[in-house]
Amino acid sequence: MSSSMLSGLVLLLPAILLSTTGELFFKIGMNRVGGFEFSASALRVVLPRVIFNPLIWLGFFGFGLGAVFWLGVLSRVPLSLAYPILALSYFVVVVEAWLFLHERVTLQRLLGVLVIVVGVVIVGLSEGT
Repeated sequence: MSSSMLSGLVLLLPAILLSTTGELFFKIGMNRVGGFEFSASALRVVLPRVIFNPLIWLGFFGFGLGAVFWLGVLSRVPLSLAYPILALSYFVVVVEAWLFLHERVTLQRLLGVLVIVVGVVIVGLSEGT
């Protein structure tokens, strides 16, 4: 494995953590906004609450910064390897939702995430062959 590819894989960690933390802020912000219907009248009321919500802006910041790291990954690692590894974000989101949002994580959900992680390991091991 080249040093460029290795450095690209290292950049995956902040890309995943920043993007998933951005999603966490989106969720917390939208919990405060509340549910809404996609109609013109509802959007006129909800849109300002979304636009002026600092948690939503933190979500965009985390997500955007994660995208910058992701671009660094793409400049060094084959997409067919990097993108499947990015699926580890599903695991991180489940952990963050459990820790910070106190969401219930069922055994079925954990098993589903485990299947994804096993798939990522298989893809990662394929790079050596």
